[in-house]
Amino acid sequence: MKQDKSILLIGLGAIGSVLFSRLIREDYKVVCVTSLKSTKLIRKKGIRVQLTSDVSPQLHNCEVYTEIPENYIFNKCIISTKSWINEILVDDLKKWLTQDASLILFQNGLNIEQPFLDLQNNWKITRIITSLAALREEKNHAIEASIGDTFVGSMNYEDKEEIEKVIELLSEIGLSVEESDDIQKHIWLKTITNSSIGPLSAITGLLNGDVFKDPFLNKIIRSLIEEVLLVAPEELGLEYDDAYKLIERIVKQTATHKTSMLQDIEIEAKTEISTLNGEITKIAEDKGIAVPVNNKLVELITKITVDNFPKELAVLELKSIY
Repeated sequence: MKQDKSILLIGLGAIGSVLFSRLIREDYKVVCVTSLKSTKLIRKKGIRVQLTSDVSPQLHNCEVYTEIPENYIFNKCIISTKSWINEILVDDLKKWLTQDASLILFQNGLNIEQPFLDLQNNWKITRIITSLAALREEKNHAIEASIGDTFVGSMNYEDKEEIEKVIELLSEIGLSVEESDDIQKHIWLKTITNSSIGPLSAITGLLNGDVFKDPFLNKIIRSLIEEVLLVAPEELGLEYDDAYKLIERIVKQTATHKTSMLQDIEIEAKTEISTLNGEITKIAEDKGIAVPVNNKLVELITKITVDNFPKELAVLELKSIY
């Protein structure tokens, strides 16, 4: 089926930059939205992206804005920002998208689509759960580290043609894509991974592989899995072994990488702790379930990012969990 080649891409972090590069190499017309600082830099110097298949980075020109011009309107939008921004972004999207637009979320976290669903319009919302990994060397330079598997699933529609269009788009730009009949299961499993390795790496400053290999931190990972399984919907049928093996597999693929949460801490950016461990603690509270390890990670990441709490002291507090 013929694809509309015009796409609005929101977010030019590591993953967003890789998606941008893959899209324009397949002749898509991509208009981007990012921060003011990044917009100025990219307009001046372009954006450099090195895919796994590249010998060296490719330099791309990029039509990028902080605010889309009034005469622009899109029927397809990919969002690859941090998921906490969705509540802020939704008002802008009402100006930038058609009433029946396709909204494709390359984001982490639980219930992150809710701000868009609350509009009760005709947007077709698709969640993407991927092991695509990338690093951002500079605000205009990203390196794709690995491709991995990508699962897609509808959040609010039953239109088979729509999901096929999303799969066709992502396949065309070189991702390994599979439709999921149970996208919520993939969302929760990925959340378990992100809510364990992410905060622990951010607090300790360790790379993914070192977090997983450390006996004490691995014990915390196991406790986190147990807590999330208590909170997750029973109908998903999540199993401890599936969750642990997924973390193990992703860590092997990204052993020498920094998590995005660690990178956020290093540049003093807001993390996704609220839509990961924070959302887990909210659900647990509603159900009357104790999740002390998740609570402690939310507390420590918040203290580091909001209160400038020394990471050395955060590590000591982490060791007091048991």
